[in-house]
Amino acid sequence: MTAKADRIKELLDDPHIVEAFDNVRGYYRRAIEDLNVSDEDSLEARRMLFLLNSVEQDLKKSVDDGLLEDFNATEDERPSFLGELWNRKQARH
Repeated sequence: MTAKADRIKELLDDPHIVEAFDNVRGYYRRAIEDLNVSDEDSLEARRMLFLLNSVEQDLKKSVDDGLLEDFNATEDERPSFLGELWNRKQARH
């Protein structure tokens, strides 16, 4: 993985970060379910929950992208399935 992806994975695996995401998510979910909250505040809580989920998904995508980058680099270093025969055929064209 890239250094960025490694660092993000460390953060996402950190129990304090996981707890923080869970706490904030729980806060906004309770606000949405609270019947004493105005419709406007409930809508704002939904927006905040959407943003929190978007941030978390973006971080997870960065980790996945780092894994894909590693996979592609490994594949580029491996000889092709047909090996030198394929390379020679490509060079002739």
